[in-house]
Amino acid sequence: MAEGVTEEHHEQPAAEAENREPTKTEEKVLPVIQPFDEAEFRDPDVRYRPLRMIHDNLHTGKIKQLKDMGYGGMVTNVAYQGYLKTEEYWEILKQNIQYAVDQLGLRVWIYDERGYPSGTAGGLVLKERPDLEAQGLAVIAKAASGGKKLEIAHPKGHGSVISVKAFKGSENSYDPGSAVDLMPFTDEAGNLLWDVPEGSWIVYYFVQKPFYEGTHAVNNWYEQRRYINLLEKEAAETFINVTHKQYYERLKEYFGKGIEAFFTDEPSLMGTYIGPSPRQPAVLDAPDPDVPLLPTLGWGNQLAEEFKQRRGYDLIPSLPYLKAGDSKEAQAVRMDYYQTLSELVEEHYFQPLENFCSESGVACSGHLLLEEDLFYQAIFEGNLFAFYKHMQMPGIDLLTAFPETAKKWAVTTAKMASSAAHYYRKEHVMSEISNAFDTEETSFDGRLGAIAVQFAFGVDHFNSYYEDDKMSQEENRLFTDYIGRIAYMLDGGKQASKIAVYYPIEGVWAKTLPAMSMDPKDFAPEAVAISNNFRDVAMNLVENQLDFDYLDTGALLESGIKGGKLVTDAGWAFDTVVIPRTSVLEAGLLKKLEQLADAGVHIVMQGESPAFIRRDKKMEPAPELLQTLLRSPAVIQVKEPKGIAGQLKPLLEADLVLDQVHPEIIYLKKQKEEGITYLIVNTADSPSSLKAQFNVSAAKARLWDPLTGKAADLPVKAKDGRTEAQLSLKGRQSVLVTFEQT
Repeated sequence: MAEGVTEEHHEQPAAEAENREPTKTEEKVLPVIQPFDEAEFRDPDVRYRPLRMIHDNLHTGKIKQLKDMGYGGMVTNVAYQGYLKTEEYWEILKQNIQYAVDQLGLRVWIYDERGYPSGTAGGLVLKERPDLEAQGLAVIAKAASGGKKLEIAHPKGHGSVISVKAFKGSENSYDPGSAVDLMPFTDEAGNLLWDVPEGSWIVYYFVQKPFYEGTHAVNNWYEQRRYINLLEKEAAETFINVTHKQYYERLKEYFGKGIEAFFTDEPSLMGTYIGPSPRQPAVLDAPDPDVPLLPTLGWGNQLAEEFKQRRGYDLIPSLPYLKAGDSKEAQAVRMDYYQTLSELVEEHYFQPLENFCSESGVACSGHLLLEEDLFYQAIFEGNLFAFYKHMQMPGIDLLTAFPETAKKWAVTTAKMASSAAHYYRKEHVMSEISNAFDTEETSFDGRLGAIAVQFAFGVDHFNSYYEDDKMSQEENRLFTDYIGRIAYMLDGGKQASKIAVYYPIEGVWAKTLPAMSMDPKDFAPEAVAISNNFRDVAMNLVENQLDFDYLDTGALLESGIKGGKLVTDAGWAFDTVVIPRTSVLEAGLLKKLEQLADAGVHIVMQGESPAFIRRDKKMEPAPELLQTLLRSPAVIQVKEPKGIAGQLKPLLEADLVLDQVHPEIIYLKKQKEEGITYLIVNTADSPSSLKAQFNVSAAKARLWDPLTGKAADLPVKAKDGRTEAQLSLKGRQSVLVTFEQT
């Protein structure tokens, strides 16, 4: 989220003397930094420090101030006034970047939009191509009785009627074979008038519309502005031509040599209606209050054709299944529909961004809208794990300064991004941070604790919306040093997770129906239940100090089996696979699970068994097909998420074992050639004293405090083939423990 951005006049102070004749940027060779160096830990290199996100009114004086406060640089853009069109502001941006990079040695990211959500170039894309606006397919479902007239008026602000059909029965129970095409009963304006035959009928009226009123494009914190359609390939192409190519042409000497990445912010399919923003946005495109807000699906100009090409059948006759029904046919169509949306977003938005950034020598990064819950992911984007393949640096946002809240959100968001980074060989994971979603203020140690939580879940790069002018010079320096110190200590090496957790997005797709608000109560109950259960499984593992990675269906199918483990191409090896509650499994995945079980990989089947196995686009009842898998001695069935850790602990060689239950403690282990680093985080407000056994044997152990920058020898003793130490953490405190061979 572009938190805190405002529409302000851009005033540029005179350039400082050293900025009038900037030196030519040269290829920078990063110095080799030795791990576990106490001097480097006290004052980390600029590469480890957070970037400050500043969109307007940036000048050399401010940049120098950021440097003095310990920031690693900034995420910025050409001024919002006269966006992308004013030469004066392009020149100011170039001067700022020259000064930051050449004079101060700072790092720069480019924010790719005028506010957010990304994709419109401040409205320029749709000004050039209005046909590329986000589209929805609104649906009116009406019951009708024989002997009466049924009227449905074409809703204001909507476009072409796509399909009108009547079926005998009710919305949740009708006879597909009784379909009557009612398009001949619509007039040129799209109004329906039908003399209803005898019996009870349900009528579905589908009409295309611009997906604008009531959506995130209207109710965000920046500006009410019509949005592009991520399903249209030309939308992202036009966006890149208007935005990214201009930055490259004007600043190409700094791409990959100071400018590190583009940041794309909360692109989405609009999905559903979002309540009014707590901040009054500016208005570029005034929404029409008279346009009715109807249940709406994501749609595109070529979606029906794309669907038929990819899925092998015509979607239009099956549209009612997207609105209601729980039959196997309905669930199969919904899986196909949401899979198609996901593929198109991946191919038409994220892949073009990836390609441009790769060709330009910078990373593609940023984050998506509402990453926290799977039932939101289904309607706003699709398969996030697959999207992260196209970010050289996968990213999230986490807008809280409460560590306990951060744990609840980041266990899905940060863990998903870092898991995809591991699988797709990405070196870093980014988070946009602030406390924008907190309803009350927390203490300074709260924001540090929330950042440590994200480190523990795999984030290692932070872009900050925390307002530096609301912190003292000392607080800013402590904030930036703290982040830099942990990032330095965790740099390089490999995480040691042994558990793979399946990402059941297909099961959510099968159950997803159009929602009328952001309230989970408006979503299909089973989709919400699968999503909530998924989080509960993850929380049970992390609160029992069991590390894991998420893998989607594709990643599980692509991975190999070696030495009784599931092994990915990137070299990650898992001896356990957890299948959380889901409504459906792909037949190929079921076969892979059977092979894994035969090889001795532990398979945890949690929750009620899925009802269906999808094979060749058809749903088959699951019970009989699951019997071979469930009979395997390698398979463990666990009903509730809270029972998983207890089943797994006796089977695993855990990397961290505590003396008693400590749900407040989370950790990350990184293995390097030079030694091993553990990050230990207390997410609770109260102190925690614990006896910890580390799965290492080493002669030298040290305790590092990222708050003070100090390191000290840590007394340890050998116990049961492990190394044991006593640790005492204050509320919201984090420490690092290193083990080095001598």
